Amino acid sequence: MTEVTHEEAIEALKLVLDIDAWTENHLILENPINLDSHTQVGRLENADLKIAIGELNKANRENAAQLKWNNRCEFLIVRNGALGPAGIMPRDLEEIASSDETGLKYSVGNPSLEYSLNLLLQAKTPTPSIPRTPFFIQNARRRIRDRRVRYFDPSSTESNISLGGLMGEVMPLMTLRIESARPRSDFKDAAEAFLFQLAFNYDVSFRVTSDIEHLFGAGRVRRRGRAAEAAMDAPRMTYNSDLVHHYQLAVSAESPMLQYLSYYHIAEHFFEKVFNDDFVEQVRRKIADPAFSLKRSKDIQGVIKLVTATQRRVRDEGGVDEQRALALVLENFVRLDRLLDDLRAHDPDLIDYYKTNSPSFSENVPVNLEVDRDAEVKAALAKRIYQTRNSLVHAKDGARPKYFPFVDDTELSKETPLLRFCAEQIIIAHGKVM
Repeated sequence: MTEVTHEEAIEALKLVLDIDAWTENHLILENPINLDSHTQVGRLENADLKIAIGELNKANRENAAQLKWNNRCEFLIVRNGALGPAGIMPRDLEEIASSDETGLKYSVGNPSLEYSLNLLLQAKTPTPSIPRTPFFIQNARRRIRDRRVRYFDPSSTESNISLGGLMGEVMPLMTLRIESARPRSDFKDAAEAFLFQLAFNYDVSFRVTSDIEHLFGAGRVRRRGRAAEAAMDAPRMTYNSDLVHHYQLAVSAESPMLQYLSYYHIAEHFFEKVFNDDFVEQVRRKIADPAFSLKRSKDIQGVIKLVTATQRRVRDEGGVDEQRALALVLENFVRLDRLLDDLRAHDPDLIDYYKTNSPSFSENVPVNLEVDRDAEVKAALAKRIYQTRNSLVHAKDGARPKYFPFVDDTELSKETPLLRFCAEQIIIAHGKVM
């Protein structure tokens, strides 16, 4: 990667700090930061920034969420789920440090200045997935405005307030730092080992993340513009309570896996009904066919064969043929034109993504939603959704691809809109006009 210049670093810092000018020794703030009623910060040491730029230029920056050097690393960590029974809060972890006989030292806490700078540089790079003012920058500026900077002692003066200390305190994230007495390449394994120890001892779960989408407000399926055009209308239909509860769980879930399975449960609710209705219709059509005769044993045996084969398949599957049932649900309750409209409003690039890509944790199941062959598209769509679901719920070791929690979350998040918009149509199709 290209080296970061001092000017680029200043421009990145301006996303959070109101830097008006700088000299060889100081960064001058246009709006001094009020730490409390007695202390203001009007300038910061430029030397801190120069050191951070030098360290950042030495780092491996291929992964936006992780910085690595030969003998140290810094990883973004994200909490999984709610607080554990120990009641430990994320900021309490700042005091947790550990070292061992292998020469590794671990510490959890505020990000370093070079790490904060790297994130701000990412935010300065325009991409479709990065909003104009990312969430973490809004949060950092709010911390400064609301004087939520705990790092400083009220009696401190500008001379002992560091740029790194200030940025580490206002950035709304935590990192895990590992230092080694010798160069090594297994920092990721060491980080996961430390976080396991943390969960084991404190009942609080964190993970090393490989992306920064959640800091930018990306990664979740969010409605864009639907409610912005006008005030929301009062409902004109009532909906199945079970389906609504699954939908609410999916919308509120932080885990991509829980989101996906909750949306899947909405379709699954109708599996037995649509499968049995389809089976009855097959028997009815066979009997109603003008070529069928009650007087021919061969025709009767054909009906028996159909019933026996279906029952055997149900017995072997431990229930209805789920992929077939899912295809029937989609066939009965999902309109492809509406699905395409929803995807275009959310992220039009996903349509081409589904056409040419499959999740790494499932078999090759691309689906072209724009083909004018409804039944064929829905069969492919059912296969993609069903295989993704199987990867989430089956974790047996073997040749089949499988989903790895957290590691594959970014890929799974791309599958969620496809299922969410199908689930919404299924709920609406079963609504009752008031």
